[in-house]
Amino acid sequence: MDKKTSLEILKFTQKLIQTPSQNGINSEKNIAKLIFTKLKTFGFQPRIIGPKNHPSVICLIRKPKAKKTIWLESCIDTVSTGDISRWKYHPFEARIEGNKLYGRGAADSKTGVAIFSYLAKELYNNSFFKANIFLGFDSDEQGGNFTGIKKILKYAPKSEVCILGYQGREEISIGARGWLRLKITTLGKSSHTGSRYNIGINAIHKMEKVIDRLLKISFLKKKEKFFEYGPSLNFSLIKGGIAINIVPDVCEVFVDVRFLPSQKPKVIIKEIINELEKIKKEDKELDFKIDVLQKTEAFLTELKHPFIGLLKKSAENVFKKEIKLTTSGAGSVGNLISSKNNLIINGFGCQFGNVHALNEWVNIEDLPKILKIYKNSLIEFTKK
Repeated sequence: MDKKTSLEILKFTQKLIQTPSQNGINSEKNIAKLIFTKLKTFGFQPRIIGPKNHPSVICLIRKPKAKKTIWLESCIDTVSTGDISRWKYHPFEARIEGNKLYGRGAADSKTGVAIFSYLAKELYNNSFFKANIFLGFDSDEQGGNFTGIKKILKYAPKSEVCILGYQGREEISIGARGWLRLKITTLGKSSHTGSRYNIGINAIHKMEKVIDRLLKISFLKKKEKFFEYGPSLNFSLIKGGIAINIVPDVCEVFVDVRFLPSQKPKVIIKEIINELEKIKKEDKELDFKIDVLQKTEAFLTELKHPFIGLLKKSAENVFKKEIKLTTSGAGSVGNLISSKNNLIINGFGCQFGNVHALNEWVNIEDLPKILKIYKNSLIEFTKK
């Protein structure tokens, strides 16, 4: 790839970073327009879709006589910057120092947007590439609502490969744990904390038993290939009580469960309920209820798919070292896309650091290398 293209990718990445799109703070309208305009300059016909405040960008690029479709997907919103004064460089300056580009969204995932935009251009203009390209740049991902990808899924064509814009050059991620989010409520009986006789039923004390038991629940012991780190269960938020001198009659905990492809949300929920029923038999005063807030299946890409081998080989040729296949502990839009039975590359890209933290950065020397890796492996894949 020539230096001019590398510089253009870098400049576009900087413009994307300089366009704030913090989830819950900024609308994605401005960044969607920026991407739309860039794709138009390539001669493509992009579309802005979705809600006014959370627009996404899609673009179907057809090649003559193509029998395959490649889907390139990356989110356009970011997490918030937090306290800007604590950043080494302003998070929307897109400062380059040495081989690092700093800024909010540099790694997650504005570099992915820039690389995929130019990758689409390079592939379209390459006579050896024999597939259609579908670009999806989704909004409202970072807050977990997935507004953009849910809308994009309604337009996305059947594709042989879907590549996500998450960065990281040490590994190729081919799967992710699923997630289950619950609210568990324990109900008690309020009274004065100083009462000698009418001592009430403390809902927080009852919740203590629930937390202790569920942290030992059996499904957490499961392990399987590519998910050797296993499932997890975290009590991530707790609410209870209204005053220091009143026995609390309600306590709520929000539970984040991450599970493996062989595990199913309904089975996990049933096991949790069974454990709570066991506690209730031991403690007749325990009264509880469970609300299911969100559930999304885990996924693991088919290991024998030829594109995985081509991508791995291409990456190892460029970086001159072994690139391992792995999975992600956190979920992604790949979990939702997997319902369409796509082969999904959940993450591979530039070296990066400090995602969702202060001083987020990406290695700009990797930009042309990653574009070359994807370009070569996709051209080879579409020949077959």
